[in-house]
Amino acid sequence: MARTIIRGADIVTMDLALGDLAESDILIENGAIAAIGPSLQSLDAERIDASGMIALPGIIDAHTCLWQTVLRGYVPDLWQGTYNTGLLPLRARYTPDDNFNAAYVGGFEMLSYGTTTVVDYCHNIGTPDHAPRSLEALKTTGIRHLFEYSFMTFQPDNFPPAARFNDARRIYDRYHDPAGITTIGFGVESIGAEGLPLQLRFTRELEAPSCIHVNEAGTIDKLKAAGLLGPDLLVIHGNLIGNPELEAMARARMPLCFTPTADTQGTPADVVRRAMDRGVDVVFGCDIPCSIASDTLGQLRVMFNVQGYLDGAMERSFSTVLGRRPAVRPGMPLLTPRKLIETATITAARVLGMDDRIGSLAVGKRADIVLIRKGPFGESIADDPCAHVLLQTSPRDIDTVMVDGRIRMRGGKLDGFDAERAAAMVRESRLRIVAR
Repeated sequence: MARTIIRGADIVTMDLALGDLAESDILIENGAIAAIGPSLQSLDAERIDASGMIALPGIIDAHTCLWQTVLRGYVPDLWQGTYNTGLLPLRARYTPDDNFNAAYVGGFEMLSYGTTTVVDYCHNIGTPDHAPRSLEALKTTGIRHLFEYSFMTFQPDNFPPAARFNDARRIYDRYHDPAGITTIGFGVESIGAEGLPLQLRFTRELEAPSCIHVNEAGTIDKLKAAGLLGPDLLVIHGNLIGNPELEAMARARMPLCFTPTADTQGTPADVVRRAMDRGVDVVFGCDIPCSIASDTLGQLRVMFNVQGYLDGAMERSFSTVLGRRPAVRPGMPLLTPRKLIETATITAARVLGMDDRIGSLAVGKRADIVLIRKGPFGESIADDPCAHVLLQTSPRDIDTVMVDGRIRMRGGKLDGFDAERAAAMVRESRLRIVAR
C-alpha cells in the first residue's frame, strides 16, 4: 500500500465538520486521504515535512483553453478585439502535435501555480487526432482534468455534422474515467446556433457536464424558453445577463463561471455580485493563456480587488457613505479571501459534480493537496490562513502539489518537467502556426 504523510501543516480543510486545523497531519493511502488530525501514526509512510506551511485542497480552474498556451502573449490587450479577429483564425494552422505541445506546457504551468484540476475547454478540434493529442498531454502532466470537447470550432473543418458527434462519442467512450484523473464533458455552441439543441441532447444522454459561452443579452431567456436550462450546463462569462435571468438560473441550479481578467477588461463586471445575491453558484477560471498566465490563484486576487472596488462604488451610488470606505455589513464586501478560496475548491467541485472526490480535505476523498510556504519574510499574523494565501504569498511560495495522491511538485520543482524541452515545444509550434 502506497502511503504518504504530510506532517505539521496548518490545514484549511474546506470541510464544514473539520474546519481549520493547526499543526496537523494528513495521511494518504493509495491516493486517498485515510486520516487527518494531529500526531497521526505513520508506519512505513513517506514523510513530507510541512511545518511552516499551509495545506489547502487543490485549486480548481473552471474554464481555461489550454490549446492557446503555445501562443502565450499573442493577445496582450483584449480591448483591441484581436482575440476574435487574429487569434481564433489561427486554429486552422494547428496540427495535432501543436495541441499536444500546448496542453503539455499548459498543464505543467497550472500545476506550478497550485492548480490541481483544470476544465480544459478545447474549441480547437480540427481532425480526429486533435482531441486525443490534447488528452495524452494532460495525462502526461498528471493534472486532474475535465476535458471539454467543444462543438464550437472553426469552419471549415474536417467534420461533417454527423462525424462530429461520432468523434465526440469516440472521445467520451475512450477517455472518460471518473475513477481516474480524466473525465470528459462538452462545450456547446452559442445561442442561435442551429446545432445547439442536438448538442445538449447528446451531452445529457451521456449525463455529461457541458458549458456555453454567453456574451449576449437575453441568452438565458432564450434557453429557458427552449427548456434547456439545467444544473449540468455551466454558463461562461455572462456579463450581460439580466437579474430576472439570474433568478431563473438560480431556480434551475445553473452555475456561472466568471473569468476575471477577460471579464473585467472594458466589460461589465457586476454580474458576480448580482448572481451570488440571487443564489447562483459562481466559480472562476483563467480562460485565455494567449493573454495571461494560467495562474488561477492570481485570478482570484484580481477578483478580490475588482469586486472590492465595485462594492464601494455601489454603496456610494445607493447609500450615504461617510469617510473613505463604506461600513461593513452582511454581504458587504462580497468576496473575502476565504470565500474566494472556497469558490476555487469545494464550490467548483460541486459545480463540476466532483465534490464526492475532491474540493475539500476529508477522509475518503482523493488526495489533491497544495502546500504553500508561509514565506521567507515572516509569518503573517492574520487569523485566517486563506487571507495569508491570497494576500501574503506568491507563486514562489507554492512548495508541494499533489494530485490523486501523487506528488507532482516538491520543493517548488515540478516532477517530470523539462523546461528546455517545453521551450522547444513552444518554439516549434509557433514556427508552424504564426511564422508561416
